[in-house]
Amino acid sequence: MGLSTGYRGSHVLLSVLIGLGTFLDGYDLLNISIVLPFLVHFMRLTPEMQGLLGTTTYIGGVFGALVFGVFSDLRGRRVALLSDISFFLVSSFLSAFVTSPGQLLALRFLVGFGIGADIVSGPALLSEESPTPRRGLLLGVSLIMMPLGGLVSALLAHVFLTMGLPPGILWRIILGAGAIPAAIVILLRSRLPESTRWLLRGAPGRRRMPFNEVWRGYWRMLIYSSAAWVGAGTTSIFTIFTPMLVALRGGGYGSMLGTVLLLWVFATLGALLGSLMLDRVGRRILLMASLIGLGIAFWYVAITYRTPGLEYSLSLAMFMTFLVVSGAYTVQTEVFPVEVKSFADGIAFSLNRIANFVFGALTPMYLYTGLIMQYLGWVGVFVLIMAITALFTGMETARKDLEEIERLTKGNS
Repeated sequence: MGLSTGYRGSHVLLSVLIGLGTFLDGYDLLNISIVLPFLVHFMRLTPEMQGLLGTTTYIGGVFGALVFGVFSDLRGRRVALLSDISFFLVSSFLSAFVTSPGQLLALRFLVGFGIGADIVSGPALLSEESPTPRRGLLLGVSLIMMPLGGLVSALLAHVFLTMGLPPGILWRIILGAGAIPAAIVILLRSRLPESTRWLLRGAPGRRRMPFNEVWRGYWRMLIYSSAAWVGAGTTSIFTIFTPMLVALRGGGYGSMLGTVLLLWVFATLGALLGSLMLDRVGRRILLMASLIGLGIAFWYVAITYRTPGLEYSLSLAMFMTFLVVSGAYTVQTEVFPVEVKSFADGIAFSLNRIANFVFGALTPMYLYTGLIMQYLGWVGVFVLIMAITALFTGMETARKDLEEIERLTKGNS
C-alpha cells in the first residue's frame, strides 16, 4: 500500500513515524553519555574503555547501515523499518542486567546495528513519498526527533535522579528504559505504507539497476554525501562526551545534567532551523554554511575550554551540529536512484559512523592527557576540509523532483 492510498494528506504523520527511529538514536546518545560517569566508578573503566563504550554503537551502525541498505533495496522499505528496531529493543532491555564492560560493549554494538539500519531505510521511504515542494521540510521534521529523543532521555534521567535512586541502580534503569520507546515505535509503525517508487522500480522482477552502478554512475554524489556525513561525524565529541567535558570541571552530577539539558535544547533549535531552511535556501548552501560554522565552533570550544564561556561555546557547537546533520540527512536520500538508494545511503552513513567512532573514542584520551584544546582545533580544520570537498562535488536538489535529480546527478558523474 502506498502513501497515495493509505496516507493521503498525512505526510507529516509519515515524517513523524520515520522520525521515531532518529528519536531512538538521540535517546540512546544521551543514555550512554549520562551513565558513563557512573560506569567509570562502578566498572573501573579506563579512558580507552570509556571511549569504546561511548562509541561502539557507531561501529554497530556501520554494519547495520550496510546490511540493511542492501536489504531495504531488495526487500522493501517497510519490512526493513518493521524489523530493525527489534535490535534496539532487545539490546536496551538486556543492558540493564550486564555485569561486565564486555557484556555492555556487545549490547552497545547491537543497539547501534538497529539504529544504522533504520537511518538508511526510513529517509529513503520518506523522500520517495514526499511531495517535491515540501520534501526538505518533511525530512527535516523527521530529523528534529533526534534531539527531542536526547531531551526526553535527559529529562527522565533528571526525574530518576530526583527520586533518590541509588547510583548502582540508576544507571541500569536509564539504559534498560530504552526498550520502552522502542516497543512503542514498533507498535506505531505497524501501519507504515510501502514506498510507491520502490514498488515500481525496486521490487523483485522490476529492478533494472545493479548495485555497482553506485560506483560507475554516481561516484561524485557518493563523495558529496559522504563528505557531508563525515563532517557531521566529528560531532560525537559533543553528543556523547559533553557530560564528561562538563563533569571534569566540577559542580556535581545534578549541575552537569542541567547543563546537558540546556545544550540539547540548542541542538533541537539547530534541527528546527535546518528543517525550515532546507526548502527555502537549499540543501547545498545550508550544508556549506553549517559545516563552516561547525568548524569555527570547534575552535570556539577549544579557546573557551578552561573558561566560564564553555557553556556558550558548547551551546553553539550543539546548535551547529544539528544544522549540519539536517543537511547531510536530507542530501543522502535525494541524490541516488530508487534501486540503489538505501545501499548508497548506507555507504555514506557508515562513513559517518566510522568518523563518530574515531573522533569520539579519542576524546577521553585527549581529555585525560590535557591535550583536548589542541585536539579540538585540529578537528575544526578537518571539518572545513569536508566543507570544501562538499562544495566542489555537490549540487542543489531543492525544489527538484527525484527523477530530475537522478538525471542531473548521472550527468555530473
